[in-house]
Amino acid sequence: MTFTESYVHTGDIALNVAEWPVPWSGASPMLLIHGYGSNWHTWGRVTEKLAQEFHLFAVPLIEKITGQPLVLVGHSLGGWVTAAVAAQQPELVSKAVLVEPYSGSHSEVRKRERAQRQERQARREQLIRSAITPSDLVPAVRTEYAEASEDSIERLARMWFELDPVLETVISELPDGEETFADMFSAIQCPTLIIQGATDKGGILSDEESDRIAGLIPDSRILRWPRVGHSPHIARNHDFIRALKRFHTE
Repeated sequence: MTFTESYVHTGDIALNVAEWPVPWSGASPMLLIHGYGSNWHTWGRVTEKLAQEFHLFAVPLIEKITGQPLVLVGHSLGGWVTAAVAAQQPELVSKAVLVEPYSGSHSEVRKRERAQRQERQARREQLIRSAITPSDLVPAVRTEYAEASEDSIERLARMWFELDPVLETVISELPDGEETFADMFSAIQCPTLIIQGATDKGGILSDEESDRIAGLIPDSRILRWPRVGHSPHIARNHDFIRALKRFHTE
């Protein structure tokens, strides 16, 4: 199905907006918000089918694209953004879908970071100290950024080379915050669906954490898929589409 891309200017930045045709008169608008490090193309496996049911948008912005409340769907950090918008601007959101959302210090991604950070930082500090030229760091950069282009790897190697290795030690010793966003989740009043993958497959929500979030949101329910990781909309795209349609009609 065809879509159009345009830019919305906020005054400070220009944001890329993808929009699909209205499938039928009265179709509910739905906005897809991607996570950190990706773009709206992460939704590529579900947009064609969803666009047959909803007036579909993919963009990290709401106010300027529609004059009515949306079904807001966010993945990972986009799930946190979805929760924040639903909490702070409830008039913009009819229903919210949090797909493996980032949830603060209890998130599995934070736990993994805490466990791995000191080892990673110490290893990089030693590499930087021992490097004579940026080229000496290329193998390590290539290992850490396996999908990066050669040009990007060379740029990153130079960035590492120019970094003061003392900073690696300082960063590794910084205390962790304890933000759990309880006030934000508690302020969400719209119906909310939480879609959770499995932590042993790469998911960032444990059962305990999804139960905590659901307990804070008055009108919420959890959909758990134990055989997928952090991207249920990719791994189980057909089930994901059915789940969103079912939730919308409830």
